Amino acid sequence: MARKCDSPGCGFPLPDKYPLDKCPWHMAPGRGPVKIAAALTIAAAGFGGGFAYKRFRRYLDDRKLRKEREESGQASAPKEKKAKSAVRKRTASKSRKQPRKRKRVSKPAA
Repeated sequence: MARKCDSPGCGFPLPDKYPLDKCPWHMAPGRGPVKIAAALTIAAAGFGGGFAYKRFRRYLDDRKLRKEREESGQASAPKEKKAKSAVRKRTASKSRKQPRKRKRVSKPAA
């Protein structure tokens, strides 16, 4: 336990062979429950903390990019194409089944 976390004001002792410069709390991105979960993941990974941190950051970045792509895709689609696709959807969904024929009940002879 020769070194400590590099963050200012943090005195968390780190093992000599610990691959990261900072403690799990200061390496974790985000705020609130997200930060707690990330810090626990990094701490649980032990010496693989660097790997867990990179994977979690990649996950957050991918999620953010996916959201941006969806928003920009919806905004940049031409209005004419939207109108045509809406018309097609309505006509395709109106396929109706033929009504069933009712069974006739025969009256018993008395």
